[in-house]
Amino acid sequence: MKLINNWKYWVFALIAWLVLILSTLTFDKISYGVEVANDSKYYGYIGYLVAEGIACGLLAYALSFILLYYIEKYIAFGNLKKGNVVVLVLLFIGVQILYSLLLWPMLDIVQGFTDYSPNSKLLDRMSLFMRVANIPFFSAMFVIWLFTILVIKAYDYNKNITLKQFKLEGSLKESQLNSLKGQINPHFMFNSLNNIRGLMLEDVSKSRDMLTKLSEMLRYSLIKNDVNSIALEEELDMVENYIALSKIQFEDRLEFIKEVDPNSLAVSIPPMIIQLLIENAAKHGIANLIKGGTITLITNRTEDYLHIIVRNTGKLKIVKGSTQLGLKNIKQRLRLLYGNLAEFSLDEVEDEVVANIKIPMV
Repeated sequence: MKLINNWKYWVFALIAWLVLILSTLTFDKISYGVEVANDSKYYGYIGYLVAEGIACGLLAYALSFILLYYIEKYIAFGNLKKGNVVVLVLLFIGVQILYSLLLWPMLDIVQGFTDYSPNSKLLDRMSLFMRVANIPFFSAMFVIWLFTILVIKAYDYNKNITLKQFKLEGSLKESQLNSLKGQINPHFMFNSLNNIRGLMLEDVSKSRDMLTKLSEMLRYSLIKNDVNSIALEEELDMVENYIALSKIQFEDRLEFIKEVDPNSLAVSIPPMIIQLLIENAAKHGIANLIKGGTITLITNRTEDYLHIIVRNTGKLKIVKGSTQLGLKNIKQRLRLLYGNLAEFSLDEVEDEVVANIKIPMV
């Protein structure tokens, strides 16, 4: 944010300088003459003090432009250089000297426009020591101004850095999500093509059905590849296709049971997350059982969370050499999308493997 190009800053700075000088210098001097304020000659003096305060504020306001210009052009909080800081300090001192040189002749001019008319000019009545003694006061006013400007610039820098970090994290998260979603297509396509290859010589009709289901799943995955959430109801259509595809392979060895809470159908979830759980249950559970088994899908919506449970007959065991790509994919996507608010677990309960996902209602 460039303050030097912001008209709101210049209006605010003008008001602030006038208020600062009038409240610290002018009102203090006026208070000295309150007891004798009835004497008419003091009214002219009070008018002069107010004019003096306004003149001092305007001069400080004008000279602050020099410091602000240098700060805006050369002081960068992300790349602060020692040489630039030294120049700023020297420039600050130079502005104080310039302020003192211009102040007293200017106040003589102001005096000429007021009813306060002493016998001599301020320059004649103010000794060098008296003029030098005023420098610390006005320097303190500039220090207050400089501190305020640096705080504003530091805040603006920090806000920009935070915004850039958010954008960078968002881009990184999107890239990671796209990479994870890109893993899904080869994952189920490889398994499905293997199944089709096995059936080609046995049953051409079933192979044709499998290819149709597979094409529908691929079309779905490609359409949803650019989104991070879909309605659970859409995901269930994908699951039905996968189950139909799998039943051609498993035949009567696979039983699928659905217990879906109607209130959960419109809830948004990451695409293909249930399909991966179903595929994992079929590949690592049902496929290893001679008599097959059952896959049960349960969804339940509460006020704060959506619960997704996939149970399958079998034992929880990690096959040696398995990459666990599907499960890792689920965990990573949940972490990227929901942080620590989402939960995923995989346990064995009474001869069943139970996958449990809890997604926050956001």
